[in-house]
Amino acid sequence: MSTPLNRPKETLQGLTHVEVVALRKKFGKNEVPLSSFGSGFLGYFRVFKDPMGLMILALAFIYFFLGEKKDAVIMLIAFIPVSAIDVFLEWRAERALNAFKRTFQATTKVFRDGTLKEIHIQDLVPQDWVALEQGQTIPADGFLHSSSNLSISEAMLTGESIPVSKGDKSEIFAGTLVLTGRAVFRVSSTGIHTKFGKVIELLKSNDDGKSPLQKKINHLVVQVLKIAGVLVVALFFLEWTRGKPLLDSFLVALTFGMASVPEEFPLVFTLYLSLGAWRLAKNGVLVKALPSVETLGSVDVICTDKTGTLTEGKFQLDEMISFPIQNLDQCWKFAILACEPVVVDAMEVAIMEKAPGNMEIRSWQLVYDYEFESDGKHMSHAWRNADGETRVAMKGAIEGVLAHCLDSADVKSKIIELSERLSSRGLRLLGLAGKTSEISGNRIRDESGLNFLGIMAFSDPVRASARKAIAACQAGGVSIKIVTGDHPFTARSVADQLGIVYSRDSLYTGSALMKLTEDQRKDAFRRGKIFSRVSPEQKYDLVRSLKNDGMVVAMIGDGVNDAPAMQIADIGISMGEHATDAARGTAKMVLTQSDFNGVVDAISEGRRIFSNLGKSFSYLIAFHVPVVFLSFFPPIFKMGELLMPIHIVLLELIVHPVSAFTFENLSGSVTKANSEIIHKKKVITSVISGILVSLIALGLFMLNEKLTIEKRRTIAVATVLFGNIGFVLLETPPIFTRRLGITITLLFFSNLLIFKVPFIASYLHFSNIPINTVIFCMIFGMLASVPSWFIRRKIS
Repeated sequence: MSTPLNRPKETLQGLTHVEVVALRKKFGKNEVPLSSFGSGFLGYFRVFKDPMGLMILALAFIYFFLGEKKDAVIMLIAFIPVSAIDVFLEWRAERALNAFKRTFQATTKVFRDGTLKEIHIQDLVPQDWVALEQGQTIPADGFLHSSSNLSISEAMLTGESIPVSKGDKSEIFAGTLVLTGRAVFRVSSTGIHTKFGKVIELLKSNDDGKSPLQKKINHLVVQVLKIAGVLVVALFFLEWTRGKPLLDSFLVALTFGMASVPEEFPLVFTLYLSLGAWRLAKNGVLVKALPSVETLGSVDVICTDKTGTLTEGKFQLDEMISFPIQNLDQCWKFAILACEPVVVDAMEVAIMEKAPGNMEIRSWQLVYDYEFESDGKHMSHAWRNADGETRVAMKGAIEGVLAHCLDSADVKSKIIELSERLSSRGLRLLGLAGKTSEISGNRIRDESGLNFLGIMAFSDPVRASARKAIAACQAGGVSIKIVTGDHPFTARSVADQLGIVYSRDSLYTGSALMKLTEDQRKDAFRRGKIFSRVSPEQKYDLVRSLKNDGMVVAMIGDGVNDAPAMQIADIGISMGEHATDAARGTAKMVLTQSDFNGVVDAISEGRRIFSNLGKSFSYLIAFHVPVVFLSFFPPIFKMGELLMPIHIVLLELIVHPVSAFTFENLSGSVTKANSEIIHKKKVITSVISGILVSLIALGLFMLNEKLTIEKRRTIAVATVLFGNIGFVLLETPPIFTRRLGITITLLFFSNLLIFKVPFIASYLHFSNIPINTVIFCMIFGMLASVPSWFIRRKIS
């Protein structure tokens, strides 16, 4: 890469490798430790908050006081696997969550061994020299060594949104955001020793908030528990007033209480989201908040930035067009002076790579650095050399640069006409202007009276993977909107190359939006497909307006200007390894690779999870109906003790793994997820299946009064357990998966073991029944789900 002679360069040497190793050994890595499940009894102790576990322990003590020591021991033994399943599922969900968190490693630039290197932020150590850029999150605490126009948002620490200007030797803090300017600082504290780390240690904050669906599920569970609590108390007093002993009445009431606890619903919900997030993480899609996985399946519209998202973001300077033509050398000199002293921007890198190797530039000192102005979309530098000569160099959007130039209206018209022709080819353009005159430090005065020097035309190739991904989104009912600060012609060219569907009345510019009334602007946001020359505020308004219309909105970007819109979106998506820390910080989903296919994969995964959650929840509803029915009505109507506590434990040991793993990895729907995770008609059919199994089991229990209570109970419970296989088949596709085959096989043979092995049957208060009776129970139990199967096929 060619650079001007004697350009100002940073001369910091930084730490040596030996010093870094010693400091890391002393202070550790620059990270706040991830949450951990815990170990030994500390992790296992969580199960004592589970109502099911508490009721099992209570029943064990009641059996002990009743002198039923065998049943007491069985309850205590049963407590281990029932609670262990909860522990295992929670551990697996948390392990998946931490696995994809570790995958994402932000980087920063640091001076070491005399060179500027890019390293992972956790590899920083105290005394490191770090280079900061606009849009970067500060990776550690420290003190500024040098800075230029530096302003920082400390809202994450202080809650104050007003930017804070920082000068040399000022203290800066980890977790805060560089809004403008650049700087070099020396690290003083890392990891948990930073101000940010101490706050995190105090808060021990949760990994994410709760989504509306999560809150709805938790609310439903709480309401069911309240109703069950009232019925448990009522059943206890009913049994007691009928003359049943106190502890026996407790047994009956607690049996019903155990049957009524719908603890599987929130457990399955969290597990499915965690495993989905883990699968996405393996493919380079990191979901920072689990509820976002749920929301992915419901996305209506994707608003996406163009540069670096739909295009490669790897600019190449194709052409330098000077005005007039003979001033090409002068044009290059000002183009170099318009770049930052330390080049990091992709377009500036392209300029420096294309600059003539023999370009003679005398020693220049940057006097005033006028930062990027969002309205005119330009920036400028004021320089002075050793001879006292001063120059101002400006680059930016053609219209914004021309507004500061002395050129005639006719010349400006020709420049605009040329820029439109170039933009229609999909080229990204920067205007260049400058002057040689006195500088004052007053931006308005220094940037006035410039001469337009030329147009720099850059190419930014469309991503090869984006066209197919966008076609998949549009075919799946997801609308695509391009939202960019680029020229309208450039945006349209990209849309044409990618096959984004639009019409002429769906094209809007930022200036056109400003002229509309509020109602007209809302309509434009709804109908528009390509929004060009828009400001960060307009991107924000677009997303907010679409959300207010009831749409689920995803916003994809990689820059500081995208961050406000990403933050308010239902899902903010940061694209690529070169995304700014501001974009990554506000995003709920991070694509580690610059591949639009990751968005499609994420939406497909979200829809699949949503579909499979519906299957699991539908199964749980069907399963719980006979459990609750048969533990409540027989004691109410004095039909005898059908279900005992040990049978509820047995059913819990079956329902947990089946609901957690059988449906989790099924091929889900490719259509957009509905707002309801289970359709009301599906709930009704699940309830019908459960009631039919309940009635068949209760009928067999009552019709065989000549048999012993153990045989009658065995026949009834066998009907329920084989009916459970029908519940599973009702929710699965006609094609058997390997996981489904394993589930059905295990359920079938475990049922045979329960009823045909005398030792097991005895401990479960069952009696050995003939094989033909087992087959009879299997046929009638599974047939109970056939009517629901036909109803679902008819209404689907």
